[in-house]
Amino acid sequence: MRCGRIPAINPKNRRRSTLAGFLKFSFLGALLINLAGCGASLNLVKRDNLNPSSLSGTIAKAFTFGSGKSSQVSNRSGVYPPIPLEANEPRVRKFLREYGYEHRNTTRNYLAQAQKFLPMVKEQTREHHLPQELAYLFLLESGANPEARSRANALGMWQFMPATARTYGLRVDSYVDERLDPAKSTNAALLYLKDLYGMFGCWRLALSAYNSGENKLNRVLCKEDANEYEDICSSRMLKRETKEFLPRFQAITIIAKSPEKYGFQRIVSKRSDEKHELAPIQGSYSLDRLAHILGISYADLLELNPALVRGVTPTDGSPYSVRVPTGKKDILLAGLRNIPEDKPKSQIIHVVKRGDSVKGIIRKYGVPKEMLVQLNPDVNLSRRLKKGIKITVPKIPVTKKVVSKTNGITPKNRPKPGTSAKKS
Repeated sequence: MRCGRIPAINPKNRRRSTLAGFLKFSFLGALLINLAGCGASLNLVKRDNLNPSSLSGTIAKAFTFGSGKSSQVSNRSGVYPPIPLEANEPRVRKFLREYGYEHRNTTRNYLAQAQKFLPMVKEQTREHHLPQELAYLFLLESGANPEARSRANALGMWQFMPATARTYGLRVDSYVDERLDPAKSTNAALLYLKDLYGMFGCWRLALSAYNSGENKLNRVLCKEDANEYEDICSSRMLKRETKEFLPRFQAITIIAKSPEKYGFQRIVSKRSDEKHELAPIQGSYSLDRLAHILGISYADLLELNPALVRGVTPTDGSPYSVRVPTGKKDILLAGLRNIPEDKPKSQIIHVVKRGDSVKGIIRKYGVPKEMLVQLNPDVNLSRRLKKGIKITVPKIPVTKKVVSKTNGITPKNRPKPGTSAKKS
């Protein structure tokens, strides 16, 4: 597949397109990107064929881009082309050797973890009419670990940053972080990939933008006067990680689709037989109490509701929909009628002062770093703290422990509220 060619860019249009890169998700930014080209929807609107229908389509796309809903303007047929898997391409062969031989144990773990989630991801990919190759992208992003966290503060199977997650409909706050929910985050990731394809016009650039961010890739395309994906592979403006992202994705997908060819066991998709329904819960109740009413284990209820980082339902806002086993909804709602809410747990808001560090805050309040990370999703605690930042410090342990993508298998045993997490 060949990406669409970018129209010639004169200095005036270059300034306009560069400005568009900074106007993320705004109407003006999306409109300028589509009209000016420069790495945006390649040849979607041609300069020599700017008829009223194409112009109206561009304006419509500017309204819908980044809304969390897939735009049909950039792909009216609803059919997306397959993603080329170029096993004989030198860069892909390099990573086939890496995943297939040099890091076999890591690849084996990734494939094993993927078995649980692959049926769900493939089903959602079909529902979105996207190429099935995208169903394997989460292997590269997180090693199929739904609790993976990067140093840049991206979280979950699809490695969403907080702002992008919220743009695509995920709730991210100190009570709920839906980046940890495999089903919801998968839907958000596929919507994002649809928008990236509509913006860049080919999967090579769309996948690169998934790694680098669409604004960064647009700036590189403008700066390099690039016409094709290959034109930016040697650009100094792109990080090595982004340059390698596409061939790495192709390599891990080739192996995952035919693991036996590379000496791995066949992926046996473990489709979950557990059916669930949603129970709207108003107010704060611990999952421990809810599990007792339902007659199931705390661990089973937490597995159904991984986004509840505190192990309690949110205290404010509209009722929160808790997943419960099918047939248990009415039992839970009836059991809660005469039970008072849990009292809100006390917490401290620490305002970062000059000289403060994460280690110092941990020592001062006696809380593990994992707690601070979970309750402050918008603060990157892996970097130096900026003066004036507000950090929520709990006085009780948080239920879940988020591990880094290099730590391997997701922890199976998670502590109940009031108990401390075991170190892995």
